[in-house]
Amino acid sequence: MDESGRHEGWVAAVLADGQEAAPIAALDGSTAWWDSEGTVSERAVAVKAACGCGWRATGTHPVVWGDVEATEGEHARTGPFADWEYHVTTVEGLLPRDVEQLLTALHDRIAELSGTRPVTALHAVARLQNTLPGLALDTVHAARGSLVTWEAIGAALGCSRQSAHERYAHHVKEQLQQRPEPDLPQFPRRT
Repeated sequence: MDESGRHEGWVAAVLADGQEAAPIAALDGSTAWWDSEGTVSERAVAVKAACGCGWRATGTHPVVWGDVEATEGEHARTGPFADWEYHVTTVEGLLPRDVEQLLTALHDRIAELSGTRPVTALHAVARLQNTLPGLALDTVHAARGSLVTWEAIGAALGCSRQSAHERYAHHVKEQLQQRPEPDLPQFPRRT
């Protein structure tokens, strides 16, 4: 389940005809892909990501019988787990797992430094403070370039639409104006 509690993902079994396997009555309604191994139900040939919101991945991944990790791809960041995580981050705007882990590791490392090398920890904090405004502006610019609304930008930044607009709109407009014009083909004029 994702952090919002609105999306619960699983790895769905896919049969040879491309259909998702039905729950297996002989196994108390199991929907686990590894139970679709052909003894009491049709054998799964692939798996795909599925979500409680009704979303299903369009792509499938082959079943590697006897190797759950190779089939699900959880640790390799491929396969149905990566597909579901992409769905959730796209729909909910949640942080991908690797970004969350990096932020946690950075926090923990600076906290550790503050106990043993406090001045070094302060330098790290200052570097972050100096980097974040530019990063925020670049990210807001990219969001506006992708037609993300000011309301969504404000919500993601933890402020109102108006506050986000007041803080960033002028800067984003300046950045757009400073972009070089694309080279357009020149056509001869008719005389």
